[in-house]
Amino acid sequence: MTSPTSPVFAEDCELTNGFGSEPISVSTTPIPAANSGRRTTKRWSFHNDSKPNLVERPSEASNQGRRRLSDITGVDGVHKEIDANHISPAQLYSTESGRLFHAGKICIVLAGLPGRGKTHLSVSLTRYLRWLGVKTHSFHLGDYRRRNFDDLDQSLFIEDTKLRLKIINECTNDMLNFFENDKGQVAIYDAVNPFPKNRFELHEKFKNLNIQTLFIESSVTDDTIIMKNMESAAASSPDYANWDYDKAYKDYSDRIKALMPYYIPMGDEDDNNKLSYIKFINFGERIELHNSNYGYLINKVVFFLMNSRIKSGSVFFARCHNNSINYSDDPPLDTNGKTYAKNLCYTLIEHLQKQRKEYVENIDLGIQDEDGTPGTNTPTSLKQKRSFSLDEKHLPAGADGVDVNSMVVWTSVKKRTIESTKYFKAANINVRHRIQLSQKNPGVVGSMEEDEIKEAFPTEYEQYLKDPYHHRFSRAESYHDLAIKIEPLILEMERMSGDVLIIADESVLRVFYGYLMASSCFDIPYLPFSQDEIIEIKFNAYANVASQIPIKDFSCK
Repeated sequence: MTSPTSPVFAEDCELTNGFGSEPISVSTTPIPAANSGRRTTKRWSFHNDSKPNLVERPSEASNQGRRRLSDITGVDGVHKEIDANHISPAQLYSTESGRLFHAGKICIVLAGLPGRGKTHLSVSLTRYLRWLGVKTHSFHLGDYRRRNFDDLDQSLFIEDTKLRLKIINECTNDMLNFFENDKGQVAIYDAVNPFPKNRFELHEKFKNLNIQTLFIESSVTDDTIIMKNMESAAASSPDYANWDYDKAYKDYSDRIKALMPYYIPMGDEDDNNKLSYIKFINFGERIELHNSNYGYLINKVVFFLMNSRIKSGSVFFARCHNNSINYSDDPPLDTNGKTYAKNLCYTLIEHLQKQRKEYVENIDLGIQDEDGTPGTNTPTSLKQKRSFSLDEKHLPAGADGVDVNSMVVWTSVKKRTIESTKYFKAANINVRHRIQLSQKNPGVVGSMEEDEIKEAFPTEYEQYLKDPYHHRFSRAESYHDLAIKIEPLILEMERMSGDVLIIADESVLRVFYGYLMASSCFDIPYLPFSQDEIIEIKFNAYANVASQIPIKDFSCK
């Protein structure tokens, strides 16, 4: 039974049917409520009226509460609840409905056996879409299973048992609350979804509620990818917290074997049911689009998938030597800067050697060449692997990050950042200079102290205090401008395997860190980057983790 006045999702009628249109008829059948007391959240609602409106706060409050973060280590915020009025770092505009690109509501449903990188895919998609300003959240069915059952045979979740339907209804109910009450735009449903019948039922349920459904099946034919995913799951999956690694690996392997006979790959029956789906094969090696009547936002998702890979390395952040206050100056490194460059390189190489990275294992920090750079006993075969490297040129996509046992250094085109890579070049590590990594242009206030800015530009200074992320002084850039500028580099980073070191001004590092750690645009301007340490962000399927590496003094060597 449908009703033309049904309140369910009626606020989207203009987005879907044109401005001024009437609400569409939707099903009013209630969604089964979850078992009280055993939910992953008390109710899926990001919105909280008690949270302060940081953009519209008075300048006095801004002055008193200016945020100074003392530590940037820890786990990223990709799973945190986001307020309905949240503003994302690369968001271009906002709407009353909270939804962008006239795309309405979208549910991305993942399918595939365990060990195929579904969780990695759902989390990385969530991170990227949130960065663009699309209110997105991942709903992992495994979270609901763990919440309800401590230990359960996976085969019980194959048939339509009460236990299986209970947790599915619980997860679905939270997704619908996310859409209806929290201005959510994209929900990502992370589960095995093994049967065409169940996939079609999901499609019909969301279709009746005016929610577009896109299925993404992660299929892996390369055994080496499966093995790496299994190792990662055994070491870091929430299912195996406090488990012995060998026991966790065996349990995960047994889980895959138990589900394999039941799983039906997406194919003819899904085509007959008119499902829109993408086959994501070997994590980006090949992509197949089926029934692809997609809009702009889903095409952005497809574009992201084309650049997505299973990440196995780390991203390292290091501040460039700051020996110039004036933005327009471009001096070479001074004596202290050269010492810093050496200490930075030697500290990172030593760290990587402790992690048994193959590409640095033959570098001897105790031996120096005539110019003071580290001596190497690098075999000819390894030297040939980087014969394509021309430091001053932008190479075609695919040149870097193909090998998981590799590293590339990114710097800006400023002299002091270029010269900071001297020791990395000598160690046979690829260096790339990216103009997008230039520091944030401060404009007319570039050479002024804060008290001088306050006196010379009192009105602009008030506006800056209210929103330091988006505000621009005259002829200046904002952090938001940097976020838009570095998006191509973000996609390049997503495409690469191996390690990446970024040497840049702290304004650039803050924005990159904000993407990888899902930081708020209210935190990014205050993220602290010291010249005494390197920040390492390790990729993880469920959440990225940041840690500090103190820079040692190698000046005596």
